[in-house]
Amino acid sequence: MLRYDRLLLIILVFFLVGLFYWVYYMGHEENSFYLIPVVMAIVTVYIFTPQIEWWGNAKYPIRVDKVIRKMLLDKVSFYRRLTDEEQARFDKRLWLSIRHKDWTGMKLKNIPEDIKAMVMTPAIILTFYKSSYLFEDYERIYLYKHPFPSPRYSKWHASEIHHEDGLLIFSIEQLFNAFLHPNKYYNIALHEWAGAYLHEYTLDSFVGMKWLDKEELNQIGPYDFTAIEAWLGLPVEDLRQVCIHHFIQFPSAMKQAFPDFFMKMKEAFS
Repeated sequence: MLRYDRLLLIILVFFLVGLFYWVYYMGHEENSFYLIPVVMAIVTVYIFTPQIEWWGNAKYPIRVDKVIRKMLLDKVSFYRRLTDEEQARFDKRLWLSIRHKDWTGMKLKNIPEDIKAMVMTPAIILTFYKSSYLFEDYERIYLYKHPFPSPRYSKWHASEIHHEDGLLIFSIEQLFNAFLHPNKYYNIALHEWAGAYLHEYTLDSFVGMKWLDKEELNQIGPYDFTAIEAWLGLPVEDLRQVCIHHFIQFPSAMKQAFPDFFMKMKEAFS
């Protein structure tokens, strides 16, 4: 992957070395003032390295690798329904969104790229038909190997979101199993990104909507509400997140059980 900041620094450093040689070894000391803007340019590039790198990535995004694309085709029904052109757009957005986030692994030496893709895939699905898809207000992601307690919740749980801090926290154990077995386990990443979506995006199509209740949601998913809360490790505070989860994960079942609600959701996310 081309690092534009490094390329620019290399060019400037070589230019500085050549200019230094020309000034002090070729006898042009009177032109030494030319060194000042070059040094200033090097310092500027160094200071603004993150912005330059992001500009380069955004201007020339690449697709995620073949392993992740195969994973998406095997496990994500939304992705399979896309055309080849749409899948390429999905891949580029996923690649770019992964690089947009600040990743922290709790007691992890490194975070594999496929795990990052599992975290960000729901975010790309929810915003796929929008021009803005990066969830700018949510830049930090923490990952634990297993369920965890926190200052906010002493009970061990699988995920957490902090709107005020732009932070999402996930247990890789629940994240991984739900991604590989969507019909058996509730997707904690989709649950939390749905919360971020409801917090960040204002949708007129949601105004006045009558959301499904627990009993109605139990008619759609392969697991009931008790199982969802047990998997999360915490009570569900906003039923809308489960409604969005089931719309994405089980669209056919929702359409059959609640066709009017399904159509409203489809309008909201298209």
